[in-house]
Amino acid sequence: MFKLSKIIITLLLALFVFINELLAKENSIAVFVYHRFGENNYPSTNIRMPQFKKHLDELIKNNYNVVSIETIIDALQNNKNLPEKTVAITIDDAFFSIYKKAWPILKEKKLPFTIFVSTGPVNSNSKNYMNWEQLKEMNNRGVTIGHHTKNHFHLVGKKKETIISEIEEASDDFLKNLGYVPDIFAYPYGEYSSEIKEITKNYFKAAFGQQSGGIYNGIDIFELPRFSMNEQYGDLKRFKFAANSYGLKIKNVLPENKVITDINPPLLGFTLLDDLEGLIRCYPSHNIKADLTKLGNKRIEIRFDRAFPKGRTRINCTINDNNKWRWSGFQFLNP
Repeated sequence: MFKLSKIIITLLLALFVFINELLAKENSIAVFVYHRFGENNYPSTNIRMPQFKKHLDELIKNNYNVVSIETIIDALQNNKNLPEKTVAITIDDAFFSIYKKAWPILKEKKLPFTIFVSTGPVNSNSKNYMNWEQLKEMNNRGVTIGHHTKNHFHLVGKKKETIISEIEEASDDFLKNLGYVPDIFAYPYGEYSSEIKEITKNYFKAAFGQQSGGIYNGIDIFELPRFSMNEQYGDLKRFKFAANSYGLKIKNVLPENKVITDINPPLLGFTLLDDLEGLIRCYPSHNIKADLTKLGNKRIEIRFDRAFPKGRTRINCTINDNNKWRWSGFQFLNP
């Protein structure tokens, strides 16, 4: 009788877990990336302090689930559910204004965040960057340190040996100064090719770009999106919209390599993982126009009206799916 009761209890618990998983709300994960704080001479990478404070007030007052990127990567790798309105804060490049202006506020509000560090500028003793003692202090107080290469080069077009050297020399710096090597990576400038992506897989468990979009279970963890925040695109309305967006779940994205080598404009296509109600719209930068064609129920093909210019071109695709704004972005590079 006792054994039978244990079996029944076990089965009921399993059923409870199964039902909970069925009823669980969909993951909604937005990761933000900042660079400079209150450095108004650099508007393309700077966020004004009043803007930044409004972002943080929004997160606290409206009960967002602010977590470390380790928590997000663990959830993605192990197919765990996270609460709705989950967000993470990341900062690239280790500028001194992070230490002087951003960290005091983040520390006061007890919000976790990550700094992706390029070690060369830190080694330079430049007054514009933090030093190792400051990074160690922040790390000891719970700030996550991520890997961002040695010299923050544009990696696309570099020889394989140079890319590997950029990673390994920075790893040596981290080991020497922090005692460990970070295992999460951010591509400098958000730029990467298929070759660079494959190289990073040998050193890290995940990698972030700078294309916009929501994160969802099943996404490629070596092409993780982040919403860039700066003076022009840092108003509270955009921040709230991004923080509450959902991932546009896609697969079979072509071309796999987002570096333009011959076909320009590129031919972009992807397959939806879910049946969605509503019209997908895609918005390229540089005033380029996009023409979408739906093949069957789930395949989307996108054609552009003119060639992409030199440098980075971003395409953001969104859909209002029963009042859930889904968002997926792509960054192409014409070197």
